[in-house]
Amino acid sequence: MAETVTVRNMRLVNPTGTSLSSGDFHLNERPDTLSGKTLGLLENSKANSDKVLHELGQMLKEKYDLKDIVYFNKHSASLPTKPDVVQDMVNKVDILITGIGD
Repeated sequence: MAETVTVRNMRLVNPTGTSLSSGDFHLNERPDTLSGKTLGLLENSKANSDKVLHELGQMLKEKYDLKDIVYFNKHSASLPTKPDVVQDMVNKVDILITGIGD
């Protein structure tokens, strides 16, 4: 459990969380090229995040020979991405960029 302290009727939570369970963790290898890849762009539903990522997507499509761009969005900036959206990203894209707005 995260460490909490109550001060003047406010509950403060230590944002560093707790120890993670041990297990295998590794980063995926980066592709040698973006040519022919499908790019996924996930925006967090905050103001302008969709605009920033659409512009980024067009810039990357012009610069690199991307096969396609698929756009995804979170239902809430403060909550994790829904499992069905995560699975959709896994199934449809080779590379994913997430972005925030405000």
